[in-house]
Parts: sequence; C-alpha cells; structure tokens
Amino acid sequence: MKVQRVILIGLGFLVALGCSGPTVAPEGQPSVDPVVEMLHRGILELNGNIDELDQHITELQTMPAVSDPRIQELRALDLLGWQLHQQQWLLQREHLMFALNQIQRVRAKPHEKLGIRTQWTTRQQQFVTVLDDLRAQRLTMERKRLEVESDILERYFK
Repeated sequence: MKVQRVILIGLGFLVALGCSGPTVAPEGQPSVDPVVEMLHRGILELNGNIDELDQHITELQTMPAVSDPRIQELRALDLLGWQLHQQQWLLQREHLMFALNQIQRVRAKPHEKLGIRTQWTTRQQQFVTVLDDLRAQRLTMERKRLEVESDILERYFK
C-alpha cells in the first residue's frame, strides 16, 4: 500500500510538472525564478500529502468500534499521530505560501523590502517555534503509542 502511495505521488508530481509547461522561457521573457518554482512544487506536493492524510484520518475515524480499552487507546493515539502530522504539513504549506507572497510583495514594492524582511523574520521565528512544538508533541505521542502497543503485544507472550 505504501509503494502504491509513493507511485501515485510520483505520478501526480510528474503530471503536475508536465502540466506546468516548458521550463525554458520563450525568447524575450524572463526565466522562471528557481526559488519561486521550488516553492510552487513544495506547495503542490504538500497539497497531495495533506489530501492523503485526510483519507487516513477518515479511515481511522470510520473503523468499527472495539471493546478492548487498550486497542481503543492505540487507535486514538494513531489518530492523534496522523492529526499532528497533518497540522505539521498544513503549517509547512502555509509557511511556503507566505514565503511566496513575500517574494511577490518585494517584487511589486521593492521600496518596502526592509519592512517585508522584518515580517518574514518574525514569521520564520514563529514557524520554527510552532514546528518544534508539533515535533515534541509527536515524539511524546509516538513514545506513548509504542508503550501501549507493547502492552497489547505482551498479552500474547504471557
């Protein structure tokens, strides 16, 4: 199933890349900025990843109920893990979109470059702080999930 996802993501990327047109600019037109191109590709990739996470979350939420409280806890931790992962990718996508917007603003109003840079720096620091917090939450959740999973598996070895 994971191999299929990788193939689908790869195919989606190739289709998106093919639909974006030629990479060589016609004569008389400026070439595409590689940083802007990178940001666009990152946003497209994150859109696909977020859609895939939506499907995982929906699958977990629609699984049949079980009576075992430890399995219920394991499922809840799985759901939390996917949700935290999704928050991280949503944050990253929003950050890439912000960066793209800031580049466009600098191009449109070069005289405001200093103010835009200040906004960027502030936003970048906030992004790193929130991202670090999400990573810490995921690490804590993953440790708890491993503990619950081990407890469930221990039943078979007693």
